[in-house]
Amino acid sequence: MTPLWFDIVTGPDGAQRCTIEGDLYRPSSASTATQVPAVLSTNGFGLSKEGLSGTGAMLAEQGYAALMYSGLGFGDSTCEVGLDNREWDGRAAQQLVSFLGGAAGIAYTDPALRNSAAAVDFVQTDRRGASGETLAHDPRVGMLGGSYGGAVQFAAAATDPRIDTIVPMITWNDLSYALSPDGAVGPGGHGRGGTGATKSTWVTGLAAIGVLSPGVEGYLADPSRIFPCPNFSDSVCPALSVSLAQGYAGAEEAEYLQSTSVADYIDKVRVPVLLMQAQRDSLFDLQEATATYDGLKQRGVEVSMIWHYRGHGADPIPGELNELAPSRDSDYLVSRYLDWFDRHLKDEPVAPAPEFSWFRDWVSYAGNAEPAYATAPSLDEAATRTDLPLSAGVVSLRSGPGASPEVAAAWTGEPLTDTLVQVGAPRVTLTVSGAAAATAAEAPVLFVTVYDLAPDGTATRIGNTVPTRINSDATVEVTVPAAVHRFEPGHRVRVEVAGAARGFRSGLVPREVAVAVTSLSLPVAAGK
Repeated sequence: MTPLWFDIVTGPDGAQRCTIEGDLYRPSSASTATQVPAVLSTNGFGLSKEGLSGTGAMLAEQGYAALMYSGLGFGDSTCEVGLDNREWDGRAAQQLVSFLGGAAGIAYTDPALRNSAAAVDFVQTDRRGASGETLAHDPRVGMLGGSYGGAVQFAAAATDPRIDTIVPMITWNDLSYALSPDGAVGPGGHGRGGTGATKSTWVTGLAAIGVLSPGVEGYLADPSRIFPCPNFSDSVCPALSVSLAQGYAGAEEAEYLQSTSVADYIDKVRVPVLLMQAQRDSLFDLQEATATYDGLKQRGVEVSMIWHYRGHGADPIPGELNELAPSRDSDYLVSRYLDWFDRHLKDEPVAPAPEFSWFRDWVSYAGNAEPAYATAPSLDEAATRTDLPLSAGVVSLRSGPGASPEVAAAWTGEPLTDTLVQVGAPRVTLTVSGAAAATAAEAPVLFVTVYDLAPDGTATRIGNTVPTRINSDATVEVTVPAAVHRFEPGHRVRVEVAGAARGFRSGLVPREVAVAVTSLSLPVAAGK
């Protein structure tokens, strides 16, 4: 492993000079005569390249040159956090690709940028881009990373046609949906971004992490990072602060958050994509990867998707992914992304990946988690949408100040006579009256959750809660975030609607509305 520092220019006008720190892992067999493909990876939000050392070493053992770097504004990399914006983070990654392709004058062996590093001559070159054109300094290269290190891959692939494939993990499709979701069905059957309710816990935490990341030394070394938005690009602070203050992202804030999202430029992503998204994730739910999967598939891009177990806010499980010491033999997700790289970067005769895979937490296994995974030719073929009857009734609910997460109205189905396996997103139809509002700020916000109700009365939440902001008397179809769950015989499916929820900012104005759940549709998979 060789520590390196990169002198790059980035930003909309290409005039902002930044220093990026990185570690280059070289396989022992790599040489000018025996060149190898490369993998580029960066950190999750608030972290740095230090957390990627295990992955870098493992990739080198598997025959890949690996460049692990700290993203802009994190670790000892300078400049500000831009939320994986194409013009900042995408352009920064583009210059690291050039380095892997043999470009000189970018890398240095010291942080003062005095001693130039040798040009890379052991990485295989493509001499072709994703569209077939001949490009300079074109390595055979893929990208890998999770969360913030996942979204940057879309920004880079949309900016640089030399990137051959990407593996984004537990990341966003639309940052306005991730931070301020609305489950009301929008284009493609997915929820909408910005209009629902702000995830106050996450937005506050992310803002604090971003501000504190440089430390005193970082701000003293570069005072320009302090004002007007500490360690963030100028548009980030208003986007986050307004969303927190009013409880949802307004039009301007949502537009900015969407501009840092693959949903805004998915037409420009044309390389094979392996999506990995977590079933247990309170920040980026399964709807994020599903929307990206649908968008890429509609455009004819090769895409495969895995719904694994652990994401933000969840504990790891054995045999899925050990981030500190990843292993091809022991970790299912590692074996999947290495097979993907072997096929797309080494041109090895690896069988095409299953287009859709999902983890089943009720399946016992020892060691590698592979036995707990099921597969299907596509997401649509994994399950059949089934309507389930629920109890009837109209209930009065309070939304806004004074509403309690502990108070919810419930609509419950009959006891199941057989096992029911859910794989996908429930759709709940609400009929609401008394919701008329002159502005979005005055509109009531309702929170919808699906539960598994056991015979003893124990209720288990299935997937995540989703808000919807309703500003008129209406019937609204709500997409609840996707989940994988097995309902046992004798259990009942329950839908709860509340006027407040933990982790979310509720409505600003007290409102009383009448609510009825008139239908529930579940995607039901065959088998048990």
